[in-house]
Amino acid sequence: MTKYAVGIDIGGTRTKLGIVDLEAGQVINAKIFNTCQDSEQEFLSNLKAELNACLQETGMAKAEMLGVGISIGSYVFQDGTIDGMSCFVPYMTEGYPLIERLNKELGLTVRADNDARLIGLAETRFGAGKGYLRTLTITLGSGVGIGLCVKGQPFGDEAFCHLAGHIKVRSRDSEWSNDEAPCYCGISGCLEGTCSGIALGKYLQEIEPGMTNESFFRRAKAGESKMLAILEEYLHFLVEGLNQYIYLYCPDIIILGGGIARGLQPFKKEIEEGLQARVHFRHQPVLGFSKLMEESGVLGAASLFV
Repeated sequence: MTKYAVGIDIGGTRTKLGIVDLEAGQVINAKIFNTCQDSEQEFLSNLKAELNACLQETGMAKAEMLGVGISIGSYVFQDGTIDGMSCFVPYMTEGYPLIERLNKELGLTVRADNDARLIGLAETRFGAGKGYLRTLTITLGSGVGIGLCVKGQPFGDEAFCHLAGHIKVRSRDSEWSNDEAPCYCGISGCLEGTCSGIALGKYLQEIEPGMTNESFFRRAKAGESKMLAILEEYLHFLVEGLNQYIYLYCPDIIILGGGIARGLQPFKKEIEEGLQARVHFRHQPVLGFSKLMEESGVLGAASLFV
């Protein structure tokens, strides 16, 4: 019998909800709507309404769902509370009882985990990491998220390494950025503060006002010398981080996801050439790119019921 679950990916701006066929690893119906910033009750009511609409459109009953999985950009404790999303959603403060509130509102069993961990879980089960023992998924988006899976499961009971994007990769005297607004982690030159989408975009604006991440990668792919020089420096910092992760986590595959990963795909060979770290002589980590992209959060959330 086919198993179904609901996956909900809660973001600071948008929320994605979908019904997932867990055997096929497919989202069979999905909704994308704004995350209500002003009212907790409106946010909860919107989730319930969108879930009911999704079920009605697919002709499925709530009883056919194993439960609702939640992906959220926060640390999720085992008691179902989170450490806060107040910088994105003001009412989700430290200790917010996420699972308790959603259980009550949706009338289904609810499980939740950190979004970076669940993106890694989705890629491991249904995407680029399928068939690998140890997968490390690095989401290069507005920040840098880390998801480590071992034998098809997230590593550890909680998201202890999801903030591992804050390893140091750049010295203070580097010209890459003036660090006028240092990363909230307090580490000057961390990977997130250097290679995330926001960090790259900030640097590009200093070089040429109006340049976007997308136009930068497009111009670099076209062979523009100035853009290739910037790309070489960016890849230097990225590889600094990836080599550290190889020693820390011994992944069989490193999967790059998020918006920046799309721009990096034409330069896979250059990244691979920089991956020199090895845990032992038989260890040969490979580099991959996300196959799931926008659906990874919903698929990962629903996968909490596999």
